[in-house]
Amino acid sequence: MLSFVVAVFALALPLRVSAQGGPPPIPLRVYLDCYECDTEYLRQNVVFIDYMRDRMDADLHVLVTTQSTGGGGTSWTMKIIGLGRFQTVDRTMTFTTPQTASSDERRKEFARQFKLGMAGYAATTAVAPDLDVTYRPPAVSPATTAAKTDPWNKWVFRLNGSGNFNGEQLTKSHSYRFSQSASRVTDNWKINISGSKSDSKTIYTLSSGEKITSKSESWNAGAVIVKSLGPHFSAGGRTGASHSSYSNIDRSVYFYPGVEIDFFPYKEFERRSLTIWYEAGPNFYDYRELTVFDKLSERVTKHSMDVSLRLRQPWGSMGIFSSFAQQLRHPDRYSASVFGDASVRLFKGFSFNVFGQYQKIKDQIGLPKGAASPEEILLRLRQLATDYSYSMSAGFSYSFGSIFNSVVNPRFGG
Repeated sequence: MLSFVVAVFALALPLRVSAQGGPPPIPLRVYLDCYECDTEYLRQNVVFIDYMRDRMDADLHVLVTTQSTGGGGTSWTMKIIGLGRFQTVDRTMTFTTPQTASSDERRKEFARQFKLGMAGYAATTAVAPDLDVTYRPPAVSPATTAAKTDPWNKWVFRLNGSGNFNGEQLTKSHSYRFSQSASRVTDNWKINISGSKSDSKTIYTLSSGEKITSKSESWNAGAVIVKSLGPHFSAGGRTGASHSSYSNIDRSVYFYPGVEIDFFPYKEFERRSLTIWYEAGPNFYDYRELTVFDKLSERVTKHSMDVSLRLRQPWGSMGIFSSFAQQLRHPDRYSASVFGDASVRLFKGFSFNVFGQYQKIKDQIGLPKGAASPEEILLRLRQLATDYSYSMSAGFSYSFGSIFNSVVNPRFGG
């Protein structure tokens, strides 16, 4: 009899504890799909969710994409895709961070927005009793109530400069680069003016004591003006000038008006786009040396068309770009290229990625006449004749094991 009472008590005890304690708090399971995010920071500061290694184990797939704003900042789009019990419960959040924001400020703002997006879903889970909401009323001042004015009228200016110096006992080199730009972006207009100059010099000392010098210089300046013609169309033009010792160009001046169509609305550009761009116009060349066509200067009128497809979806990302350019008076002088890359999740834990590009080159009109010297070939001091170029790579990644991905341990450099 006593053993029977003990057995009944032993069976009842865990039932009583479970009834009092309730179900264990299972956090929201989230798969974060973001190239630009500081994931370690998020795991340390957004702790009421579990970070999944694979989207197949998650309740939510958070797909994050970014675009540059006209002011030089970043526009973030956070697409929250419901999976499993949250199937079809999708949300989209957008916000911007300014150009002046530091990397720490950007990750803090993303973490704040990320918390807001996750809280609505987490409120329906067992961790809801541990969640709270805080609100910081904005300070009221004349500056905040007055209408905003922009003394720069949406113009943004940038200056960049860099120098590089290095050497060994038998080799010395230095280079520098300077660039500047001015841009103005609105819903109806996009204007960008830019220029850059770069020089590099390397001196090699051979075992015989002879010195070989490799030197190259280039500069360019250009402008792009684009006018919106609706959610799918735009028109504009490109103009500019350039110089390149490597390409045998003393001076090149061009002007190309063009049109573009995006079969998807431009507002969806960060996730999908299929664009066709066509342009045609003259290009005036002055060469440094006599070319293979016995020219020191010439005018070339050509047209070109680019087709581009970019997709960023829950299954991965893919991009295909093709370009064709041709001289109007010499149709046999043309260039055609195709470029593609893809990263696809084929099944749980397995991703396949591939990259490839091929270019057919039949328009090297600026090649210097005469054979290149061994120094020019080895040091890449001038462009060489070729009919094509190509490159390709492929790979895969496969991970398995624990589905959780939330712990951060920075010891020994992580």
